[in-house]
Order: sequence, then C-alpha cells, then structure tokens
Amino acid sequence: MGGENPEVEEHTPTEDLPKAEEVHSEDELADITPKDSSEEVDSVEKPEKKSFPMREMTLSLPFIKGELRFNWLVSIIGLGVLWGVSIFCMTNPADAKTELSKWYDSVIQYFTWFYIFGNPVMTFFIFWVAYRYGHIKLGPKDGVPEFSDFSYFAMLFSAGVGVGLFFYGVSEPLFHQTGNYYTEAGYRSQNDIDQWALTLTMYHWGFAGWSPYLTVAISAGLASYCFGLPLTMRSSFYPIFGDYIWGWIGDFIDGWSIVMTVAGVCTSLGLGTMQLASGMMRLGWIDPTSNPTTVYIAIIWVITAFATLSVISGLDVGIKILSVIGFGLGSLILFLSFVMEKSYYLLNLLVQTTGTYLQWAIFQLPFWTDAFGGLREGEGRAIDGNTASPKWMGWWTVFYMAWWVAWACFVGLFIARISKNRTLRSVIIGVFMAPTVYGLLWFSVMGGIGIRQQRQALELEKIGTDFFGNGQHFQSAYSDFCFDVPQDNVYGADGALVFTNTLPGITPVCKLDTANSPNAWFNVMFSFTYPGTGPDGNFGGFGQFMSGLSIFALSIYFITSSDSGSLVVDTLASNGAEKHHWLQRAFWAFTEGAVATGLLVAGGNDALG
Repeated sequence: MGGENPEVEEHTPTEDLPKAEEVHSEDELADITPKDSSEEVDSVEKPEKKSFPMREMTLSLPFIKGELRFNWLVSIIGLGVLWGVSIFCMTNPADAKTELSKWYDSVIQYFTWFYIFGNPVMTFFIFWVAYRYGHIKLGPKDGVPEFSDFSYFAMLFSAGVGVGLFFYGVSEPLFHQTGNYYTEAGYRSQNDIDQWALTLTMYHWGFAGWSPYLTVAISAGLASYCFGLPLTMRSSFYPIFGDYIWGWIGDFIDGWSIVMTVAGVCTSLGLGTMQLASGMMRLGWIDPTSNPTTVYIAIIWVITAFATLSVISGLDVGIKILSVIGFGLGSLILFLSFVMEKSYYLLNLLVQTTGTYLQWAIFQLPFWTDAFGGLREGEGRAIDGNTASPKWMGWWTVFYMAWWVAWACFVGLFIARISKNRTLRSVIIGVFMAPTVYGLLWFSVMGGIGIRQQRQALELEKIGTDFFGNGQHFQSAYSDFCFDVPQDNVYGADGALVFTNTLPGITPVCKLDTANSPNAWFNVMFSFTYPGTGPDGNFGGFGQFMSGLSIFALSIYFITSSDSGSLVVDTLASNGAEKHHWLQRAFWAFTEGAVATGLLVAGGNDALG
C-alpha cells in the first residue's frame, strides 16, 4: 500500500518550483513568436519533462499488477460533486427539480447576453490565432503526427458531436419551424421559415460549437507540448495563477473539469439512450410496452461495458478504430439517404443553406439575444402577438452555448491529446473548418429530408380535407403523424388530377411528433420502403436495413463519446499523466454509467438532460 507524496504538503509557490520560462530556453521561446506566414513552419524543440509539486497518491492492490497513481484531492472534488448532486436528485427528486429549475431560469434571465456574446468572441479569436500564430507546431520540428488526417478527424468528430447529429439531425430543423423570432415575425412565408430553421440549426452546430473546444485545445496543447506542462486544465491557467496552479487552486480547476466532463457525457448518454431505445422499439427488438426506465438502464450499462473495453484497449486501438468505423457508417447513411431521396432538391438546399449560413450565422445570429422576445407579460411584451416564446433562447441557443462550454474541458483536452506534432493552423482547419463543412452536408441532407417529408405530409393532409372531406384520408396505420404517399396519380371526385407522385418509393412521410422527437430520425429511415417492388412485388424496403445501420452507427458514436470522456477524466485525475493503469480508466467509465443510472432512476429523461 502506497502513501501520499510528501512533496505536496506545502502548496505555496517557492523559487524552487519550475516555471514555464525554465521549461524552455530563450531560443525555444523565440521559436514560438509570430512569424510571416511565408516562412517555414516553426516549432519548438521537445521540452524536457519535469515533475511538478502536485498531490499524488500511489496504491498497490493485491492480485493487480502495477500501481494506481492519482491526485486524491482532484478525485474527491470530482466524485464528491457528482455523487452529491446525484444523491440529492435521487433522495428528493421533486425538490431537486424545483431548485435546479430555479437556477436554470435565473441563468437564462440574467446571463443570456454573456453566453451569446462570449461565443463569437472565441470564434474570432480562433480565426486570429490561425492567421497570426498558425505556424507554431505542437511538438518538436521533426515530430510526426500520431494519427492520419482521416483518423484524426474521425476521432475528434466522434468525441465532439457524433451522438447529437443522429438525435438532432432530422428533428431540430423541424422544431425550429415554430416558436422563435424568425418564424413568429408574422410576415415570412413557409419557404422562408423552413430555410431559417436550417440556418438556425447550422448556427448551433457550426463554428459556435467548435470555438470553445478549440480554445481549450490550443491553450492546453501549447502548455503541454511547447512548455512541458502537464496536459490538464490547470496548465491552461498558468499565465494567470502562475505556480499557484500546483496547489489547491489547480486541484479545484481539474476537479471541476471532471464534473463538467462527466455531466456532459451523461447528457450524451441520455440522448443516445433515448434514440437507441426508440429505434429498437421501432424494429421490434424491444417490446414497446416495456418499462422505459428499465430499457434505458440496460442500454446505458451495455454501452458502458463496451466503452470500458474500448478505453482499456487504449487510444491507438479501441478509440481510434471505433471512431473510424462510426464515422464511416455515418457517412454511408448520409450517402444512401441522399441518393434515395430527391437528390437535386438536396443539392439545391445545400448550396442555399451554405449561403444563408455565411450571410447570417457569422455576424447576426451569434449576437442575437432576442431581447424584445424575452420580455414577459407586464414587462412590455409585443401586443401584436408576433413574437417568439420568451423561453426559446433558453431552450435552444443558450442551452447549446452552455453545452459546448461544458464539454470544452473534455473535447478540448481530447483534441489536444491527439493533436501532438501538428501546427496550430492544421489543428484549426481540422477542428474548425472540416466539421462545419461536414455539418452543412449532414443537416442539409438529413434535415432537408425531414423538412421535405413533413411538407409533403401537410400537403396530403390538405388534399384529404379539400377533396375527400377528411384530413386523415391518407393517414398511415402506423401513426397519426404519418401519411401514406400514393404511388399513382390521385384524382378528385370531378376527375381532376389532385396529386402526382414524382418520387415513387418514399412512403410514408411524417410530421414531427414533439412528444417523441427521437423517432423523427427513424421515420425518415422507414420512408425508404419502395412498395410493390421486388421479384414478387413484396420487397420490404430499406427501412429495416437503414434503421439497423443507424442503431449500429449510433452505438459506435455512443461508445466513443463515453470512452473518450473516461480517458480525459482519468488524465485529469492523474495529474496529466499520458499512461494510466487500466483499472483507473475502467473506474471512471463505470462512474459515468453509475451517475447516469442514478439520475435516470430519480428523474427520468429530464434528469439526464
């Protein structure tokens, strides 16, 4: 059994503690000064790794090979807050929900301006860094990146946004067709509203999402690979607190970073669990009458088990391979959906959405707080009724900005970990530009399909009302929100042609069921039915295949988010060590599953959100 490191009992800075200036020579520091972009890419020599006076505990367990080494105070802070909140929610869920809701409402009321303004500041800062300091290399001059460009992009993409793209890919643009400033102005057509719905979605998932990640990744990467400091959040604060980061201040920073990381992963667990359960029930793999809580808990622990195996296998094996597989499957689903739907419409929408994103989502939307729409009754709310819900900004934009910041510790440190020996410019292009371009492709195709199919469903509902006296004339037996698309021409009672199908095979088409939004994705997957085709006219369609493929891809993304989070949490708890005992990684993976389970049992889906 080991004991506490005696070097960490005193935490006030002394002249003996290493400083950033000591890690680099003057020549090395000169190497990272700004240079003309035409010059050869510069870097620093590999800094000497030194030990720092941080708390550390060493444990030797019987029958377990190797030692456990971790910062006990950082671990206690992280576990204490996480389990404290979880126990509070489990023992008194009603009061917990009331109290947390008050905190949430207060943050939205008083700090919307801060969340909205802070994000574009980070965005423009990242652009400036790419221009001014893009030549700096995170490592020695002769260093070679650990991962290929494809593997690098797949890993950062899987960790950063993978699960969310499936959960919100179809449903979010449909949600944005009502309730916000751009839809409730009273003078926009349905075409305008649908385009704004996609533009708002892309604003949430474009530069705005990756700016906090990159801010952390760049600061942590420079601190670790250029100045020889540990790869932890505390190192990013060295310019502010100096040597105080080796004491309790740094321990608090890393401990709170663990809380934010696990909380963010639990949100991902919640979204992924609901999506997986919805798909498996749709496929008949799970009895729809099953207890939802039991189903969710089972899914969480199956995913946690696979995530544990992945994180134990290490970064180069489990995480990298799963990320590449997940990204490949997601891209395959994107391609198949594109070619089976109305492709020319989706290409038009992609170009159009790119233009509206560049026009509105760089300067206007990032600064839009909807100040007048936030006024409530008695405070000066618009009397013409053409105004957004006062809660819309909190439901969506502020939620996203807070979510990205909460995940910045996790994803930012993970990006820094896999960006060794890359220049800042290549990191920014890989993390900033490439995901935004892919996001435009994803939401233009998947969101565009969802919007087109809902418009067709509304069209069929209107035809049923106008020509057959029944809005449910074409309604599907599957759902009140879905409509069977006639595969042949439809004529009214007077013989007039009232409907022509120019896209045979795509049926049924569905409106958004806001009470079951995870099912929106699978409504699209099951629309690729192609009835009447096949050797005997009994082809079952691609719905089963596309939904099964989606569940498999979502599971992979689900696992990579969990195992990447566990890796980062263990790094934080181990004072930035790059190598950890497998038991520590497994412990944090199971902790994430346990916290998610506790919150789910106490408060259901809302608790995980």
